Amino acid sequence: MTHYQADAVVVGGGIVGCATAYQLTQSGMDVILLERAGIGSGATGRSGGGVRQSARVSGEIPLAIESVNLFQGLSDELGIDIDYTQSGNLRLVEMYDHRRPMQVDISRQQSHGLDVQWLEGADVIEIAPALRRQEIIGASYCPEDGHCDPFKLITGYFNRATQNGVRTLLNSDVHSIERNDDGGSTVKTQQHSVKAGSIILATGSGTQELCLKIGYDLPLVNARYESMITEPLPPLLRQMFGVASSDLFFRQTQNGGIHFGGGIIDEEEQEDVRTTQDNLEMAVSHITRLVSNLENANLLRTWGGLDPSTPDGMPIIDMLDENVFVASGFCGHGLATGPIVGHYLAQWVIDGNKPQPLAGFNRNRFDGWLQTKWTPSGSFEAALATQDTQVAGKSVAVEGVPFMTPPDFEQCDDEGAPHRLVVSPEMCTGCRMCEVACSIHHTQSVSQTDLRIQVVYPSDDFFLPIMCIHCEPVFCLQACTHKAMEQDEQGIVRVIDNKCVGCMDCVKACPTGGVTFAISRATVVKCDLCDGDPACTRYCPTMAITYRQADPACATKYKQLIDVHLKDRVTR
Repeated sequence: MTHYQADAVVVGGGIVGCATAYQLTQSGMDVILLERAGIGSGATGRSGGGVRQSARVSGEIPLAIESVNLFQGLSDELGIDIDYTQSGNLRLVEMYDHRRPMQVDISRQQSHGLDVQWLEGADVIEIAPALRRQEIIGASYCPEDGHCDPFKLITGYFNRATQNGVRTLLNSDVHSIERNDDGGSTVKTQQHSVKAGSIILATGSGTQELCLKIGYDLPLVNARYESMITEPLPPLLRQMFGVASSDLFFRQTQNGGIHFGGGIIDEEEQEDVRTTQDNLEMAVSHITRLVSNLENANLLRTWGGLDPSTPDGMPIIDMLDENVFVASGFCGHGLATGPIVGHYLAQWVIDGNKPQPLAGFNRNRFDGWLQTKWTPSGSFEAALATQDTQVAGKSVAVEGVPFMTPPDFEQCDDEGAPHRLVVSPEMCTGCRMCEVACSIHHTQSVSQTDLRIQVVYPSDDFFLPIMCIHCEPVFCLQACTHKAMEQDEQGIVRVIDNKCVGCMDCVKACPTGGVTFAISRATVVKCDLCDGDPACTRYCPTMAITYRQADPACATKYKQLIDVHLKDRVTR
């Protein structure tokens, strides 16, 4: 084993690690950079390249604004053209149901000083004429956002850090960090032992595993995403694009390739960056529906990646002990904030005082979130889960209507009791991830048709998921006179498509609006609990929808909310 000593060890060769190493060496510190594979081999090198301030949670907006201001001078500072273009970010709305939530979220972002606005469909096409007009209802637009080449950005930081004297140990997987009697720590790999006064963990998808080894259980989960790029094409797009349904991003690179990707993919317990046929086909189908003349373009390459995410959509940037720092959980959009995070982390290590802009990213902020299973959406909807609108468990109360309490699993999950979908409206943030999950599960696409669930906006500060809650009276089954519904041994009522005549009697009988008519199929649709693993519960960020023992009192309160806020039953 080779032994080293340095002032600081940075673990992780992504944008945060390289930017931090560069800033530390700018101050004259002796720094060793450890990377378990190669520079940029993790989330940074696999990112979409977006450099945005918009569509972030409120607590992250100031940091993003400050970081974007740095990008204009980074090519000169790093000595490499990072292909940065500040041509705006458009988040496209393709469904009318997404129009109002997007406008509400734009108002939230504007309240934090962000230059973002709502554009009608015709204005979107004027800015980006390559889009298909018939598919676009509108978009949020932030003209100060943009995109860059992730590889060139991280190469610039790494080269500058190397020029400043950083020693780099590649293919070095950290397996332990031990405290020393002198107050420092020793980082150990299979081949190396490195003593240092400060340790900075910028370890991306490996953070949770590494922190567990040293006694810290951080609320991080690795979300997997998939990307692809086409052959070089004539200029079509200048802006960075996302969509309200959160399953697609795209941009055109400097050499003409269309870089796009997305898809809703289950959380991975292991490091799996394979691409999957279903998600690639879904992304291709989606982008060709939005952008003209892409049908015949050839794909050059596909790849997958892992991003560590947190329950509230913001990173963890904090100290674990006296000299070990952690910066992780950037939820798929750390490329844009990496430069400023590196600046402030280095300042913290050097001065010993936590910079005020990092105050909101401490690791102990989650409280009740820690037992929540989540999948961050990475879209504008996730930003609604902030104190500007409502905090999980503390929604704006409606006079005269009692809210349900958050789920108590020890009391409500009795062994052998029938499980049903249970809704806690006060925990809903209007994010629509349940709709996206439902659509993908049943149709392998993100569309507003054939949904078994929908989120309604009775007002700007209240959101409510409407679904079949599998009530005990089974009103729909009683109302069906055509034997087009059947109930299994678990009590779940399913629609028999070939027997349904579309009489709508079951729709009228449902007290919650959970049975609807699908025009595309000419039959009614309702929740079937996804064979015991409901997609909506797996993708609900705040656990507003749970799959547990039915509580009659909860069902009564849920119906009261519907009666008060939706005087007419909600149908599509």
